[in-house]
Amino acid sequence: MYSSRFLKKVLIPAAALVAEEKYQKDTQKPNLCRPSDLPIYVPDPPPVPKEAEPTVPGYLENGFATVREQVTNVYKEVKAYQRVGMDYFEQSKDNADWLLKYLRQEDNTTPKAGAIAIGGLTGFIFGLRGRFFKRTLYTATGALGMAAVCYPKEASEYSQLAIAEARKYAVIAYNFAYGVKKDDPPLELPTLPKLPSSLTEAWDTVTKSASSLVSGGEMEKQSPQSAGKGK
Repeated sequence: MYSSRFLKKVLIPAAALVAEEKYQKDTQKPNLCRPSDLPIYVPDPPPVPKEAEPTVPGYLENGFATVREQVTNVYKEVKAYQRVGMDYFEQSKDNADWLLKYLRQEDNTTPKAGAIAIGGLTGFIFGLRGRFFKRTLYTATGALGMAAVCYPKEASEYSQLAIAEARKYAVIAYNFAYGVKKDDPPLELPTLPKLPSSLTEAWDTVTKSASSLVSGGEMEKQSPQSAGKGK
């Protein structure tokens, strides 16, 4: 009787505890690993997205933003006007080229006469405020200019003849002014100074002129001193 009670109260609970502990050890064995299998680096935790804090622009930032917007708008308007102006310029250039080619055709005598008349009338209008000579000069200049546009080859030939005649009469006037007689050899017109064709030539001309002036001044200073020593 006592043995059965001892079995029920002591041995059976002890056997149950041993069985439960063995079961727990068996279930925990697969999760165990050796020290050599442990990872060296620990993976970084996933980044947590931060909510952007709303920033309120200051007075200076608002001012710069307003100026930048205004400058951008003005620049866009200027570019638009420039584009329109270039379109009008190209269109006007094409129309002028077409009109010039049309007027220079040999068969278009009537349009040429009309263009020359319009040129003379334009010159007359510009010279209305002047006297008779000014009006005549302006009218002739306008008509001759338009005639040179309509007849370029003839204008080149006649201009060369006019330059030659003007040079001849200028030589006659120059000799008359200097009192050259008929039997004396005529004097030639003085050659005009050559204009510089670049900034380098202009600078060289200026430096040469300055050096000549300085050397001339030194010579003038030395001449009185030498004259005083001679005395």
